[in-house]
Amino acid sequence: MMRFDPFREIEELTQRMDRAFGSAMNGQAARLAPPIDIHEDEQGLELTLDLPGVQPGDIQIEAENNTLTVQAQRRYARSEGRTAHRVERAYGTFMRTFSVPSKYDLTQVEAAFDHGTLTLHVPRSEAAQKRSIQIRSGGQLSAPKTVDAEQGSPTEQTQE
Repeated sequence: MMRFDPFREIEELTQRMDRAFGSAMNGQAARLAPPIDIHEDEQGLELTLDLPGVQPGDIQIEAENNTLTVQAQRRYARSEGRTAHRVERAYGTFMRTFSVPSKYDLTQVEAAFDHGTLTLHVPRSEAAQKRSIQIRSGGQLSAPKTVDAEQGSPTEQTQE
């Protein structure tokens, strides 16, 4: 004997509506945005995306004009003779696009995929690295000044 659940039919109807209208808009597969963490340090940016159930061959990463795009496909495997009673996990195309400041070098992006987690490392560009520049004055070298390309203004640093 099955216990009466007054919300079961509403929940099933909602799921059917989500599958019917949420997964196919205008004949296109749904585009899902995977969750992401973005961290920055002196070396650059680290982007970490969750892509559970995605195969490495189904991931595309493109970098162009200060834009980084990650796209992945998770396919729903339908088998003959099987009836799906619930399909709650997201299937389709996962996509995220990021505007990356010019202080980062998109030509040097490194990607690693492990256990459904994609990690991207975007290093700082060579032009954005801090440099110490020594100034000659009257034949003498003064204390080097560090120029931060990000701020554009020099900060004084003493040399010991």
